[in-house]
Amino acid sequence: MKKYKGDIMLLLAAAIGGTGFVFMKYLLEWQFTAFQIITIRFLIATILLCIIYWKEVTKITKQEWKEGGILGVFLFFVFMLLTVGLQYTTPSINAFLTSLSAVVVPFILWGMFHIKPDKTCFFAIALTIIGVALLSGTNHIEGNIGMLLPLGASVAFAFQMTLMDRFLQKGNALHLALVEHIVVLLLAFVVTLAQQTPLPPITLSALNYFFILGAFCTATYFVLQSFGQKITKPFNAALLLTSESVFASITAAILYGERLSFREYTGCFLMFFAVILAEKTAFLETKEF
Repeated sequence: MKKYKGDIMLLLAAAIGGTGFVFMKYLLEWQFTAFQIITIRFLIATILLCIIYWKEVTKITKQEWKEGGILGVFLFFVFMLLTVGLQYTTPSINAFLTSLSAVVVPFILWGMFHIKPDKTCFFAIALTIIGVALLSGTNHIEGNIGMLLPLGASVAFAFQMTLMDRFLQKGNALHLALVEHIVVLLLAFVVTLAQQTPLPPITLSALNYFFILGAFCTATYFVLQSFGQKITKPFNAALLLTSESVFASITAAILYGERLSFREYTGCFLMFFAVILAEKTAFLETKEF
């Protein structure tokens, strides 16, 4: 069991994170802006983490502030693109498009660290394109922006995961997660202030959803990701986190009543298969490398 501790933590993170898409969708439908949602969820998450790990905050080194700040900027773009994109599509489709970060990771490692991906990864890219094509123009996506924004989030998340693996070689996982949350909170708060959009009435249901997003889908998720990724290979981590899209689809069907067409499910399946194919091949190559 100890051998698979990191894998279990990442799989649990994926299950928790997958539920967040539905709660974000409901909050968007209740007229909360994307940046209000990001600000409130990260405010809750940051407060909880700082209360629980207050002794660790003072131990964060200058280097960890720098590296965590870089990760935080990429994470801010992940949530910005993901949440805004969710306005134009459904929780399931948004989750599957965002999960394509796992396909992008091998190519980022190739460009940044000269770890060349196998030819199979190029086949995975082809499958991804077909999957995206099957989803495009469906009734569950409003225009190209509904496709482009979550795809952009997947690229940003791929950079975040790749850099996280490098920084974890010397940095403390908890310290980096704390800095990430603080940076995302500050950036989202600045944008929220700049927009000057009035906050909608906060009902009991909205409070519950914000707490779930902040305490579990954000704080718990990224602590599990940081600790899990520290003891798991980056390709394996990306693969496990990709299952978040499956959990999102199940949750959307149960809590949101989402039903996709056969064409849309086929597109999602092809993208998920492409992710598994790319990650498995790249992981084997890294072991040989």
